[in-house]
Amino acid sequence: MTGVYSNNIVSFSSSTTTAFLDYVRKNPNNRRVSRADREIIIEWLTNPSKRPSSQEEFSRRNYVRKTFLWDENMRDLLASGKTSKDEHRIVVTEDAIVDVVRSTHEEHDHLGWDATWRHVSIVYYGILRSDVIFLLKQCQVCAQDPSKRPKTSTTSKPIPQTF
Repeated sequence: MTGVYSNNIVSFSSSTTTAFLDYVRKNPNNRRVSRADREIIIEWLTNPSKRPSSQEEFSRRNYVRKTFLWDENMRDLLASGKTSKDEHRIVVTEDAIVDVVRSTHEEHDHLGWDATWRHVSIVYYGILRSDVIFLLKQCQVCAQDPSKRPKTSTTSKPIPQTF
């Protein structure tokens, strides 16, 4: 699935997903959730009578019970907020990160890394800031519009002042 911008410019090329999954494979992180991990987490949350097979599994299961929730009505896996005031966040698996980042980036009119990351980090769990940056560097709309490109360093050259 590819995102389309108002001028029929595709946000991400068809190879973006493949490149991202290769990036994920080369840069593993325990904050990302695979489909297999998601199924295990859901099983631990919905089947309290299942016994852990090892001490490591016992510890991991306790962590899962403190960190995640299963919303039976919406059939969604949620991550608990960082504080009691924070909302629960939707858990995104590795194979869905591209679609989530793309839709968020497009919904916010290609505002850039910070705006996209701000929304993603509030609503979703399992997406890293480095994932957002990697994907937005591949955005075709941002590449064609100079105002959408990352800003250069402000320390490069001082701006001469005239009075």
